[in-house]
Amino acid sequence: MHEPSIEPLRDWRLVVLASLPGIRTPEGDWLLPAKFVTGVKRYAERWHGPVVVGLEVGHKPTGDLDNRSWHPDELPFEVQLVDFRELARNGGALLHHSIVLATLNHLLYGLGHRCDEQGGILVVNAELTLKTQFQIARSVHGWGTALAKTGLWLLRNHGRALREIRSAQGLQCNGTPTFEALARHSRAPMLYFDNRVSHEHCVSPEDIDARFESLSHDRTLRLMFSGRLHPIKGVHHLVPMAHLLRERNVDFELRIAGDGPMRDLLEHQIAAHGLHGQVRLLGTLDFLDQLMPMLKREVDLFVCPHLQGDPSCSYLETLCGGVPIVGYANEAWQGLQRLSSAGRVCALGRPEALAAAIEALSSDLDGLRALSNHARDFALQHVFEVEFERRVLHLQRLCTAAQRQP
Repeated sequence: MHEPSIEPLRDWRLVVLASLPGIRTPEGDWLLPAKFVTGVKRYAERWHGPVVVGLEVGHKPTGDLDNRSWHPDELPFEVQLVDFRELARNGGALLHHSIVLATLNHLLYGLGHRCDEQGGILVVNAELTLKTQFQIARSVHGWGTALAKTGLWLLRNHGRALREIRSAQGLQCNGTPTFEALARHSRAPMLYFDNRVSHEHCVSPEDIDARFESLSHDRTLRLMFSGRLHPIKGVHHLVPMAHLLRERNVDFELRIAGDGPMRDLLEHQIAAHGLHGQVRLLGTLDFLDQLMPMLKREVDLFVCPHLQGDPSCSYLETLCGGVPIVGYANEAWQGLQRLSSAGRVCALGRPEALAAAIEALSSDLDGLRALSNHARDFALQHVFEVEFERRVLHLQRLCTAAQRQP
């Protein structure tokens, strides 16, 4: 059930400030991730006023696998290049009678006060806790002087981030870790789970029945990982885990979808362990046409060896496929598993713990089916349209409250 819409004055502008590089092709197109565009399109459909996306000038594309060029005419919102630091220091026309949904970015600190001065409303969007930022830094720098310097900067930045959240009128937290860490510092916090699966693309009970019918006859457990092949995603633990499963005589196959800097290492590991018959690299799959149908019909268990707690869309999107998750005990999966009961949490950084959990589920099909049903039940409460409706309503309430003030 959707809550009733709260319509603010139609001249309120929604400004989305995103930490994406503002890159235009020689043809004048914008280079943006499809997932990001899908989300802002949803805002544009539901917002009763203009929608503007503000990006800092950039030159190097992000590592998003769904980057593509967009002609301005095919976007139902305006894209502007914005100097974040200048906007936070001095404000500007972009803030006047606008509600600004801004990523938590050190270049934007001070924006809450500028909004107060210039008739705007600031809502901060947060995704990473301090702990997760440390984990990401460690995966990039290893142990040493560079990590110590980065850690000191992160600590100082965290204090400034908390002050910005306190000055803002609202806070939207992607995932339980940021909500649990930051909500108490905000006047109007909300929790959401970012994903791009609509209700119509969720798994059906019939899909789950067919999947378990196949598994009960074949007994080969179909495992999958999808995402960036990057060290912070722990993908280098997948093949060692598969090797342990073979040693435990578990009948399985593992599909790895995605691309990234660790692809060559994975190919080397597969060859070194002689696992070509059981582990396959699929490359990048189209999300709706290839990945989601595969999850719904051909995957029994998702393996998530993420070494840090970023709120990856992979979690919710996997649950939308009715696929349970066996994953490391990072902040994001711990919080989500606690709410959904849709998988198993394993000791962080230990492939043998993943293998043990998978082995146990391989001989407990009733338990695995229960996890699949939990996954579907939770996902249906948090599909794309539900989460974006909740986010829009949160923004609308803040506009309504602001316009009632004398």
